[in-house]
This record gives sequence, C-alpha cells and structure tokens, in this order.
Amino acid sequence: MMKPVRILLLDVNRISLDTTIDMLEYPLGLIFVATSIKKAFGDKTVIRIESYDDKKDTLMSVKSLFEEFKPDILGLRSLTMGQKPLHEIATLAKDTCNIPFVIAGGPHATDSPENVLNNPSFDCAVIGEGEETAVDLVAKFLADESLDSVAGIAVPSSQGIRYTAPRPLIEDLDRIPKPDYRLIDFQGINRGHVDFSFRLNVPHSNLFSSRGCPYKCIYCHHVFGKRFRAHSPERLMEEIGTLHDEHGITNFQIIDDIFNLDRKRAMRFFEMVVRSNMNLVFSFPNGLRGDRVDEEMVDAMWEAGVRYIAYAVETASPRVQKLIQKHLDLDRIKEAISLSTAKGILTRGFFMIGFPTETEEEALMTIEYAKSSDLVLSMFFTVVYFPGTPLYRLAQKMSRISDFNLGLEEDYVRTREGPYAFTRQTLEELKLKAIREFFFSDKRLHASFDIMPNFFNQRDIDASMLVNIISGKITENDIKNPLFARKLHRYFLIANRFSEKEGFFV
Repeated sequence: MMKPVRILLLDVNRISLDTTIDMLEYPLGLIFVATSIKKAFGDKTVIRIESYDDKKDTLMSVKSLFEEFKPDILGLRSLTMGQKPLHEIATLAKDTCNIPFVIAGGPHATDSPENVLNNPSFDCAVIGEGEETAVDLVAKFLADESLDSVAGIAVPSSQGIRYTAPRPLIEDLDRIPKPDYRLIDFQGINRGHVDFSFRLNVPHSNLFSSRGCPYKCIYCHHVFGKRFRAHSPERLMEEIGTLHDEHGITNFQIIDDIFNLDRKRAMRFFEMVVRSNMNLVFSFPNGLRGDRVDEEMVDAMWEAGVRYIAYAVETASPRVQKLIQKHLDLDRIKEAISLSTAKGILTRGFFMIGFPTETEEEALMTIEYAKSSDLVLSMFFTVVYFPGTPLYRLAQKMSRISDFNLGLEEDYVRTREGPYAFTRQTLEELKLKAIREFFFSDKRLHASFDIMPNFFNQRDIDASMLVNIISGKITENDIKNPLFARKLHRYFLIANRFSEKEGFFV
C-alpha cells in the first residue's frame, strides 16, 4: 500500500500593526482547500495547516516544521504584502529541504504570477479560486503526470511563464464542502491576537458566504471575479449550527466583500438567525456595501445580533469616488451609519488619503465627512498601490513606483510619497488632524462610551482609547469637557509608556 501524500498548507501572510494592533486570524481559505482535498482523496493524504507568525516564527522554525512533517507538497498562500517571506520560505523548501512540489496560491499568486514564478523554487502558481484546482494538482502529483491539463494555473516554461486554460468560476458555492475545522486549531491560532473586528481573545469563527463583487473599485484585487456568487442562507445556517453545536461558537465575523448585494438573501439569513434562538453575535469587519443598507435592514441586523459594522467610505470627494470607480452614494451611506449607530451598533468608518491626483482640499472633505457623520470609530489609512490592480497602473503613469515595497506597517499606516497633489508632510498632518478632530469631540466621546460596550469588552475599549490618544498626540489639556476629562484621566496616566516608541502612529 502506498504511503499517503503529506501536504502542508502554510499561510505566510502576517497582519500586524506594530505595538498597537496584533492581528492574526486562522486561514479560512486554506481550510476550504484542505477540506476539498480530503473529500477527494481521503486517507491517501495527510494534511496539515499552519500560519507563519512573524512575531514568533523565523526561517529556522519553518525549517524545523519542514523537517518534522516532511511534506511532499507545500502550498503557500500570501497577500502581496507577504511576498518577501513567501519567496524566502519557497527557496528554503526547495533548495534546502528538497520538498518535491511547491505551489503558490492566494491573492498575490493570482495578481502577480510573474513575480511568483521568477523564483525557480515554485512549481506553479494557482490563479483564482483554489478548491478545485488543488484537487486537480494533487491528482496529477499522485499519478506523476504533467500539469498541462490543469486549468487555472501558471507554470514555468523555457519562454518564461505559461498559462493553462482559465478555470471557470464555481457557480454553485453550496457544492463546495463545508470547511472541516477539525483540520486546524482554529481558536488556538487567534489566541493572544486581535480579530478582524478589533477584539482580543474572543472565541469566534469567520464566515465567508459569498464571492465576487460587481463593483469595479480600482484598488481591489479580483481573486474571485466580478460576478457575485453566494451560499444559500440554508447552507450558511448549517455551517453556523455545526460551529455552535460542536465548537461552542456564538461570535461570528462575516468577511464577505459584499454580503448584502442580494438583499432578499441577506434578509432571509437574518430572519433565520432570529428563528434559530441561538443568541449569536455578528460583526461585519468589511463586508457590507453601505449605500445598500436601509432602516429595514438595520432593524433586521440588530434583531439577528449584529453589533459591529465597518463602513468603507474611502473618500468623500465625488471626483475621487468617480476616479476610483467606487461610485458610493455618500448621502445614503451617511444615513445608513446614522441608523446603525442610533440602533446601538458599533460603527467604524474606513477612509483612505493619498489617491492619485487627490488634492488637499479633497482630503479635507473626507475628514469633514467623517467628523460630521454618526460613526463611533474611524480609521484613516494611507492609500496602498497593490501591483496587479488598476490603481497601481494608474499610479505608474504618474509616478515612479516600480520599487514599491509593500509592508503593512509602512504602507497602510505610515505615510509615503505618492502621486497625490500635496506633500508627504501634508499627508502626515492630515492624518494627525483627522485623528485629533474625529475622536475627541464631545459628540464622539459620548457615542464611544455609550455604544462601544455593546460589542467591546472593557479591555478592548481601553485599547481603542489608548491607540487614539497616542496616535492623535492628545494631552489632557486638549479635553475641555470635565466629564470626559475625568473618564479619560486613567488613559493619560499610562499613554506615555506606549508613545515612547519612535514612529508610533495609526
């Protein structure tokens, strides 16, 4: 009897915002892939899933993992910002540990297969959805056959790179096997880290219930295509029921790109949650289109247990909205924010400053929009130009960004030169202005103390307050209202300890 093929799936992307946000989630996409492989091949495979954590892992620890597990197949998943360790680990796998078959997958492999396959350590790059492609690749490995007939990959060739036939999108998502969480210690991976909704040490599960977004925002990757496809509410409730009954999970993050594109499906799901009587808590760290949310939907979400929504506004400039092709109805999303906050849902706004051609006046429009809204929290990011996106190509025409080295700490949070119509120093001043003026008005502080306890525990509230005080360089003298001065006093007592680190900024 043949020995089973040993498959190691490693998530090499790490999300960490140095000292402020220590964020690490379990790799749900790899669990989907592993479940599909296991269903197809059963005992012919032994599968292990790991995450590369740059806070504690090194190439030596990865080498130890390779030597202990001895994989025949190594699958590496990464975002573009994780490309440096992606290449380092692949080279270690092939040159030092002699792993026979090394595959790259995920957003970076999809958007930049040339970058991946410039490294001879990779045998192929998977483009787009991975479940069916992974099954085909394992079958070819087991049969020792050529990869030529496997759709949806790029492979090295004597001419450089060769692309096989495109793989059709999976139209019926319900036919994908439910993720088998027994394949991974999915709660253990998150322990000690912040989740996508900025909570520390909260047992939870992530739900990825739809794929594809028909909007054409130029800063986005297109891993799942531009056509919306979704699991049925019934399938979603099945998955929730399993996680609730077998793992005791009551907190769920819905991490779709656009959960509410199909309104009827969304409302049916919220209705089914209420009828289940499971007393669940839901958050949307990024997955709702804000100008498609109305009062009826807010009421339904609240009844179903939704307690946190991140609304991605990005820019309040109509011209820049058109430039980035988001085409958001700014008045409607502001109304959705007001309805959500009034209901008691913790709302956070996502904004970006530094789009190509953006002027200082347009950046100030975004800051004023945030301030005038009923958002409880906000994040003001620096625009990141991801290779493979239309935004990157637009920026290339205007500025030399070919050496753009993506790293989250530098590029989402800290400023850099870019093709915007003001200086980098002005960008830094705008971000500081946004933080100071958004978070520390009486209106915002009242909302924060009133609504954050609906979702955050006291530790999470403390962390949020400290981050904003330190990042905004706020002093006690800046707080004029005696009530809020008393409430914030204890944060100022310890803020200096954290702000001593040079470059602390979010």
